[in-house]
Amino acid sequence: MPGYPPDRIAGPRLVLRLPVLDDAGALFQRVARDPEVTRYLLWAPHPDVAATRRVITEKLNVGDDERTWVIELRHSGEVVGMLSCRRSAPHSVEIGYCLGKRWWGKGLLSEALDMMLHALESDRQLYRVWATCSPDNRRSTRLLERAGFFLEGRLARHVVYPTMGPEPQDSLLYAKILR
Repeated sequence: MPGYPPDRIAGPRLVLRLPVLDDAGALFQRVARDPEVTRYLLWAPHPDVAATRRVITEKLNVGDDERTWVIELRHSGEVVGMLSCRRSAPHSVEIGYCLGKRWWGKGLLSEALDMMLHALESDRQLYRVWATCSPDNRRSTRLLERAGFFLEGRLARHVVYPTMGPEPQDSLLYAKILR
């Protein structure tokens, strides 16, 4: 997604911006080391801040079809989560997200997702945004449904969630059609 969505997107309470290595400490403390936060993610809790720093470095060096933003509280500058987009086909983007537990239930991910969807709608080549989540992750299914995504189906034995063990788990596939 060369140059788009923007590197920085500001909303009423949040700023989405590209991560920097200095974000590693906050992301480790608030997101990456917490087994509850990472329960439904495709990566295990990070053992130390160096692991988080490596992930940030990787995210900064991926190709043009993928980008990650940190979710930052606008007024305090606190980094509280991450949101990513990956162009999975010329007209389709996969979206993913995570948020520190302390900020759950405050509408922050809804705001971040709305901000990103608004930015993605400006891309006239893009028609579809999609996400997958565990059937057990009610917070995520509610978030996607509130944002206008609809359930397309269930993917049997689709992904391994490291915190749940080595067996593949089912996923729910949600999509939002932009035009």
